Amino acid sequence: MDSAAVPAPLQPLVDLLREMRSLIDRLDDIDFAMPAPGRSSGGVGGHVRHCLDHLSALLAATHTGVCAYDRRSRGTDVETNRRVAMRALAELTGAVQRLDPSLLDREIEVETQLDRDGTMITTRSSIGRELVFITSHTVHHNAIVAMMLHTRGISAGPYFGMAPSTPNQSGSFACAR
Repeated sequence: MDSAAVPAPLQPLVDLLREMRSLIDRLDDIDFAMPAPGRSSGGVGGHVRHCLDHLSALLAATHTGVCAYDRRSRGTDVETNRRVAMRALAELTGAVQRLDPSLLDREIEVETQLDRDGTMITTRSSIGRELVFITSHTVHHNAIVAMMLHTRGISAGPYFGMAPSTPNQSGSFACAR
């Protein structure tokens, strides 16, 4: 499906997912899977998996009425295998493109874990509100990825991870490799 056919409220997320996929395509396997300095996990692949898990939870909520962001699998192949991550990105991008915009007003329940003891809260939201959250959440993680890659001398691009409300500043996190 081309960009012109994507409903306007969905386009920003589709663009972010495509941008993420393009970045992964430019990385090698080591830079994709390497953890952040001082961490045993949380490399580019970990951030990608985290974002895709959130999107999967929201897409599931379009069928179940419950969005459970904290029920996710860690340590999956999406974190360490670029090809698997790119396939998952392509599949989820397609699912967002096919999402019926009339669902945006549908009310859902969002389950959230509040603490390490497992205390849960359920709140009311809508598919549209959670779409806004996931878009912002993805920008946030892309910014972390851009900073992480910058410390390795890898440019994610001048606008990768930049919020739409941030004034245009060319060269942010730009560096040569």
